[in-house]
Amino acid sequence: MSTQPLSPLPRLGFFGGSFDPPHLGHLAICQLALEQANLEFLLVCPAYHAPLRDQAPLFSSDERMEMARLLCQEDERLRLCSLELDQKKTCFTHDTISEIGKTHPGYEILLLLGDDQLKRLDQWQSAPQLARMVHFLVFARESSSLPPLPLPNLRMTCMNNPLINLSSTSIRTSLMAGKLPKDSLPQSIERYILDQNLFPLSPH
Repeated sequence: MSTQPLSPLPRLGFFGGSFDPPHLGHLAICQLALEQANLEFLLVCPAYHAPLRDQAPLFSSDERMEMARLLCQEDERLRLCSLELDQKKTCFTHDTISEIGKTHPGYEILLLLGDDQLKRLDQWQSAPQLARMVHFLVFARESSSLPPLPLPNLRMTCMNNPLINLSSTSIRTSLMAGKLPKDSLPQSIERYILDQNLFPLSPH
C-alpha cells in the first residue's frame, strides 16, 4: 500500500537505529527493502544514542560501527553511514537526512521504519519537516495491520514482509547470560564478538 506514488528519481534507502547488535533480522529487512522498493543502495546508519531510547547501548560506538560494517559486507548494495557515530552525540534523524540530501542530490530518500516506530513518529524531533523530506518505507514488526498514522499526509509505502521473531533486545539478554544465540547473527558478527572476547560466551 502506498499513500502517494514514488517519484521517478533514483532511490536510496536509509535505515537508522542502535544496531546493538545488528542481526539477521536487520539484514533480511534491508534486502527486502532493496528489492521491493527498487533501491539503488541502502545506507545503514548506527545511532550514537537513539533519542527515544532510555538505556545506553550495550556495545560501544566502535563495536557497533564495526558490526554494522560487517553487516554491510553481506550485500554489496548496503553501505555504512557513520554520520551519527562520528559526531559522538545524540543526533536527530531530520538533521542526518538533511546531510544525506546534500551529499546525494538527485535521489529520492526512502526511510526504512518499523511499524512500532511509525506509531511514535509524532514524538520525533522535527517530524513534520522530516516527513516532507522522505518517503517512509514501513515494515511490519508487531502486526500485519497498519497502526493509525501519527501525522497527516505521510508519503509512505508498506512493505510486504513476514513478522521476524528476532530482536536486538533478546540477543543482548542472551549475551549477558553468557550464551551466543544461535541463528541470530551473521557469521561475521558472531565471529567478531567471539574474537574480541566481548563476553564470556559459550556457543548455543
